Amino acid sequence: MQIQTCGQLDSKDLIQLCDFVREDISSLSLTPWTTALLGLLTGLAITWVTVLGNRRAQRAERRNTAQLAALIAVQDVALKLRSRWTEHLDYLQSGSAGPDPFPALAQAALQGQFRTAASRIENNELREDYVRWEKYAELFFNNSGRQQGYAEQKLWDGVLERSGKNIRWIDA
Repeated sequence: MQIQTCGQLDSKDLIQLCDFVREDISSLSLTPWTTALLGLLTGLAITWVTVLGNRRAQRAERRNTAQLAALIAVQDVALKLRSRWTEHLDYLQSGSAGPDPFPALAQAALQGQFRTAASRIENNELREDYVRWEKYAELFFNNSGRQQGYAEQKLWDGVLERSGKNIRWIDA
């Protein structure tokens, strides 16, 4: 590429600028191979950074999707467990002679599902809140007499609120 000679310009300032730039451009005279190699290395570096960024984004997306599913699953199982325990407590308090609506084997199975779902939650404090609620609720709903309904309700409301906040944060 040829640069116009600086003498053909109209202004003295432009001529000085042209001379300055022409000297800098002349000092940068690179061979076409060097230029091509620099372009290739720059392209590879940009591609590498882009690939790493995409991998991190995909990993974060997979993690968020898994956590969202785990939080929803533990809420669903906890709600089912609490509903079944409520039926069981009503049965115990009514003194009915019929079959227990939530026998020990069914309780154990549902509690196993609950603990499995809770174990998938990464947030340690939230997982511990769920476990704390489950232990307290198990004693309360099995009519141990030491636990109180308002305390169970407070634990339940707290764990649902924290879980909901986590879901909203992930889903945002």
